[in-house]
Amino acid sequence: MLPLIRLAHTKAGNSLSATTSPYKPRKRTNSNSTLILTDHLKQVLIGLTLGDLSVEKATPNSNVRLRFDQSSLVHSAYLMHLYDLFKDYTLSPPKSTNRKPDNRTGKVYNSLIFKTRMLPCFNYLWELFYKDRVKIVPMNIGELLTPIGLAYWILDDGGLGSNGELILHTHSYTTSEIERLIIALKDNFGIHSRIALKRAGQWMLIIPKREVHKVTNLVISHMHSSMLYKLGI
Repeated sequence: MLPLIRLAHTKAGNSLSATTSPYKPRKRTNSNSTLILTDHLKQVLIGLTLGDLSVEKATPNSNVRLRFDQSSLVHSAYLMHLYDLFKDYTLSPPKSTNRKPDNRTGKVYNSLIFKTRMLPCFNYLWELFYKDRVKIVPMNIGELLTPIGLAYWILDDGGLGSNGELILHTHSYTTSEIERLIIALKDNFGIHSRIALKRAGQWMLIIPKREVHKVTNLVISHMHSSMLYKLGI
Protein backbone atom coordinates (compact mmCIF):
# COMPACT_ATOMS: atom_id res chain seq x y z
CA MET A 1 0.00 0.00 0.00
CA LEU A 2 1.32 3.43 -0.91
CA PRO A 3 2.46 5.67 1.97
CA LEU A 4 0.52 8.76 2.82
CA ILE A 5 2.39 12.04 2.35
CA ARG A 6 1.66 14.46 5.14
CA LEU A 7 2.57 18.12 5.28
CA ALA A 8 3.75 19.74 8.48
CA HIS A 9 5.06 23.07 9.71
CA THR A 10 8.81 23.52 9.77
CA LYS A 11 10.48 25.40 12.59
CA ALA A 12 10.97 28.31 10.21
CA GLY A 13 7.28 29.13 10.15
CA ASN A 14 4.50 28.31 7.72
CA SER A 15 6.58 26.48 5.14
CA LEU A 16 5.78 22.83 4.63
CA SER A 17 7.81 19.69 4.85
CA ALA A 18 6.63 16.31 3.60
CA THR A 19 6.73 13.22 5.78
CA THR A 20 5.51 9.72 5.08
CA SER A 21 3.61 7.38 7.31
CA PRO A 22 1.69 4.14 6.78
CA TYR A 23 -1.78 4.81 5.48
CA LYS A 24 -4.49 4.03 8.00
CA PRO A 25 -8.08 4.37 6.76
CA ARG A 26 -9.96 6.76 9.02
CA LYS A 27 -13.53 6.06 9.87
CA ARG A 28 -15.87 8.90 8.91
CA THR A 29 -17.54 10.17 12.03
CA ASN A 30 -20.83 12.00 12.30
CA SER A 31 -19.90 13.93 15.42
CA ASN A 32 -22.31 15.40 17.92
CA SER A 33 -19.57 17.72 19.16
CA THR A 34 -20.60 20.94 20.84
CA LEU A 35 -17.85 22.90 19.05
CA ILE A 36 -19.02 26.33 17.91
CA LEU A 37 -17.70 28.84 15.40
CA THR A 38 -16.47 32.28 16.33
CA ASP A 39 -18.00 35.25 14.55
CA HIS A 40 -14.70 35.75 12.72
CA LEU A 41 -14.71 32.19 11.38
CA LYS A 42 -18.34 32.55 10.29
CA GLN A 43 -17.38 35.60 8.23
CA VAL A 44 -14.41 33.74 6.76
CA LEU A 45 -16.65 30.82 5.79
CA ILE A 46 -19.14 33.05 3.97
CA GLY A 47 -16.35 34.24 1.69
CA LEU A 48 -14.82 30.79 1.22
CA THR A 49 -18.19 29.23 0.42
CA LEU A 50 -18.86 31.89 -2.21
CA GLY A 51 -15.57 30.64 -3.65
CA ASP A 52 -14.40 27.05 -4.01
CA LEU A 53 -14.88 25.64 -0.52
CA SER A 54 -16.57 22.24 -0.66
CA VAL A 55 -19.44 21.86 1.80
CA GLU A 56 -20.17 18.13 2.01
CA LYS A 57 -23.22 16.35 3.40
CA ALA A 58 -23.18 12.57 3.05
CA THR A 59 -26.86 11.90 3.85
CA PRO A 60 -29.91 14.07 4.64
CA ASN A 61 -29.45 13.37 8.36
CA SER A 62 -25.67 13.73 8.60
CA ASN A 63 -23.74 16.74 9.79
CA VAL A 64 -21.70 18.78 7.36
CA ARG A 65 -17.96 18.63 6.84
CA LEU A 66 -15.75 21.05 4.92
CA ARG A 67 -13.07 20.19 2.39
CA PHE A 68 -10.25 22.70 1.80
CA ASP A 69 -8.33 22.17 -1.43
CA GLN A 70 -5.60 24.18 -3.12
CA SER A 71 -4.49 22.94 -6.50
CA SER A 72 -0.87 24.03 -6.36
CA LEU A 73 2.03 23.83 -3.93
CA VAL A 74 2.48 27.53 -4.73
CA HIS A 75 -0.49 28.12 -2.42
CA SER A 76 0.79 25.94 0.42
CA ALA A 77 1.28 28.88 2.80
CA TYR A 78 -2.31 29.97 2.25
CA LEU A 79 -3.57 26.42 2.75
CA MET A 80 -1.66 26.19 6.02
CA HIS A 81 -3.15 29.52 7.07
CA LEU A 82 -6.61 28.04 6.56
CA TYR A 83 -5.58 24.95 8.48
CA ASP A 84 -4.40 27.11 11.37
CA LEU A 85 -7.84 28.73 11.45
CA PHE A 86 -9.77 25.45 11.41
CA LYS A 87 -7.41 22.87 12.92
CA ASP A 88 -9.55 22.50 16.04
CA TYR A 89 -12.32 21.17 13.79
CA THR A 90 -10.16 18.57 12.00
CA LEU A 91 -8.79 15.11 12.70
CA SER A 92 -5.59 15.25 10.63
CA PRO A 93 -3.25 17.79 9.02
CA PRO A 94 -3.16 18.65 5.29
CA LYS A 95 -1.91 16.05 2.87
CA SER A 96 -0.62 16.12 -0.67
CA THR A 97 -2.50 14.13 -3.29
CA ASN A 98 -2.83 13.91 -7.05
CA ARG A 99 -6.04 14.93 -8.74
CA LYS A 100 -7.65 13.00 -11.56
CA PRO A 101 -6.18 13.86 -14.99
CA ASP A 102 -7.47 17.16 -16.37
CA ASN A 103 -10.21 16.55 -18.95
CA ARG A 104 -8.76 19.13 -21.33
CA THR A 105 -5.00 18.66 -21.00
CA GLY A 106 -4.68 15.15 -19.59
CA LYS A 107 -2.19 16.48 -17.04
CA VAL A 108 -2.23 15.35 -13.42
CA TYR A 109 -2.09 18.19 -10.92
CA ASN A 110 -1.05 18.10 -7.26
CA SER A 111 -3.40 19.28 -4.52
CA LEU A 112 -3.10 20.11 -0.85
CA ILE A 113 -6.18 19.00 1.04
CA PHE A 114 -7.59 18.87 4.52
CA LYS A 115 -11.07 18.09 5.77
CA THR A 116 -12.96 18.93 8.91
CA ARG A 117 -14.92 16.54 11.03
CA MET A 118 -18.64 16.22 10.37
CA LEU A 119 -19.96 18.79 12.83
CA PRO A 120 -23.28 20.47 13.66
CA CYS A 121 -21.64 23.90 13.66
CA PHE A 122 -21.20 23.70 9.87
CA ASN A 123 -24.79 22.72 9.05
CA TYR A 124 -25.93 26.31 8.58
CA LEU A 125 -23.67 26.63 5.51
CA TRP A 126 -25.57 23.83 3.79
CA GLU A 127 -28.88 25.43 4.67
CA LEU A 128 -27.72 28.81 3.33
CA PHE A 129 -25.81 27.83 0.21
CA TYR A 130 -27.40 24.65 -1.11
CA LYS A 131 -30.73 23.90 -2.73
CA ASP A 132 -31.35 20.39 -4.04
CA ARG A 133 -27.60 19.76 -3.50
CA VAL A 134 -26.64 22.61 -5.87
CA LYS A 135 -24.66 25.61 -4.57
CA ILE A 136 -26.55 28.90 -4.73
CA VAL A 137 -26.07 32.50 -3.59
CA PRO A 138 -28.26 33.07 -0.52
CA MET A 139 -31.06 35.59 -0.91
CA ASN A 140 -29.73 37.44 2.15
CA ILE A 141 -26.10 37.55 1.01
CA GLY A 142 -26.13 41.32 1.60
CA GLU A 143 -26.64 40.67 5.31
CA LEU A 144 -23.85 38.09 5.40
CA LEU A 145 -21.01 39.58 3.36
CA THR A 146 -18.50 41.60 5.42
CA PRO A 147 -15.00 42.92 4.59
CA ILE A 148 -13.58 39.70 6.08
CA GLY A 149 -15.87 37.61 3.91
CA LEU A 150 -14.98 39.63 0.82
CA ALA A 151 -11.27 39.16 1.54
CA TYR A 152 -11.59 35.37 1.71
CA TRP A 153 -13.81 35.28 -1.36
CA ILE A 154 -11.01 37.04 -3.24
CA LEU A 155 -8.35 34.81 -1.66
CA ASP A 156 -10.24 31.73 -2.76
CA ASP A 157 -11.63 32.68 -6.14
CA GLY A 158 -10.35 36.07 -7.26
CA GLY A 159 -7.57 37.43 -9.42
CA LEU A 160 -6.47 40.41 -11.50
CA GLY A 161 -7.30 40.54 -15.17
CA SER A 162 -5.02 41.79 -17.94
CA ASN A 163 -6.49 45.30 -17.70
CA GLY A 164 -6.11 45.59 -13.93
CA GLU A 165 -9.70 44.65 -13.16
CA LEU A 166 -10.50 42.28 -10.30
CA ILE A 167 -12.22 39.10 -11.48
CA LEU A 168 -14.30 36.91 -9.20
CA HIS A 169 -14.90 33.54 -10.83
CA THR A 170 -18.61 32.98 -10.31
CA HIS A 171 -18.90 30.32 -13.01
CA SER A 172 -21.26 28.03 -11.10
CA TYR A 173 -23.82 30.74 -10.34
CA THR A 174 -26.76 31.95 -12.40
CA THR A 175 -26.91 35.49 -13.76
CA SER A 176 -29.61 36.40 -11.23
CA GLU A 177 -27.38 35.14 -8.39
CA ILE A 178 -24.43 37.18 -9.66
CA GLU A 179 -26.68 40.25 -9.86
CA ARG A 180 -27.47 39.59 -6.20
CA LEU A 181 -23.74 39.73 -5.45
CA ILE A 182 -23.35 42.93 -7.47
CA ILE A 183 -26.07 44.56 -5.39
CA ALA A 184 -24.44 43.39 -2.15
CA LEU A 185 -21.07 44.87 -3.16
CA LYS A 186 -22.69 48.20 -4.03
CA ASP A 187 -24.96 48.42 -0.97
CA ASN A 188 -22.44 47.15 1.58
CA PHE A 189 -19.21 48.71 0.37
CA GLY A 190 -19.99 51.22 -2.39
CA ILE A 191 -18.11 49.01 -4.88
CA HIS A 192 -19.41 49.01 -8.45
CA SER A 193 -19.13 45.81 -10.48
CA ARG A 194 -20.62 44.12 -13.52
CA ILE A 195 -21.25 40.71 -14.99
CA ALA A 196 -19.27 39.35 -17.95
CA LEU A 197 -19.46 36.18 -20.01
CA LYS A 198 -16.56 33.76 -19.51
CA ARG A 199 -17.77 31.06 -21.86
CA ALA A 200 -21.13 29.59 -22.81
CA GLY A 201 -23.17 29.23 -19.63
CA GLN A 202 -20.43 30.59 -17.33
CA TRP A 203 -20.27 34.14 -16.01
CA MET A 204 -17.75 36.23 -14.07
CA LEU A 205 -18.16 39.17 -11.73
CA ILE A 206 -15.87 42.03 -12.76
CA ILE A 207 -14.76 44.88 -10.48
CA PRO A 208 -13.30 47.56 -12.80
CA LYS A 209 -9.75 48.81 -12.29
CA ARG A 210 -11.02 52.20 -11.05
CA GLU A 211 -12.80 50.40 -8.15
CA VAL A 212 -9.96 48.08 -7.11
CA HIS A 213 -8.46 50.63 -4.72
CA LYS A 214 -11.72 50.59 -2.75
CA VAL A 215 -11.48 46.82 -2.46
CA THR A 216 -7.83 46.98 -1.43
CA ASN A 217 -8.48 49.50 1.33
CA LEU A 218 -11.34 47.36 2.61
CA VAL A 219 -9.71 43.93 2.65
CA ILE A 220 -5.93 44.28 2.77
CA SER A 221 -5.73 43.83 6.54
CA HIS A 222 -7.53 40.48 6.17
CA MET A 223 -5.52 39.13 3.22
CA HIS A 224 -2.82 36.51 3.62
CA SER A 225 0.56 37.97 2.61
CA SER A 226 1.25 35.21 0.08
CA MET A 227 -1.89 36.14 -1.86
CA LEU A 228 -1.54 39.92 -2.11
CA TYR A 229 -0.69 39.50 -5.80
CA LYS A 230 -4.44 39.02 -6.32
CA LEU A 231 -4.77 42.73 -5.58
CA GLY A 232 -1.78 43.67 -7.72
CA ILE A 233 0.47 44.19 -4.68
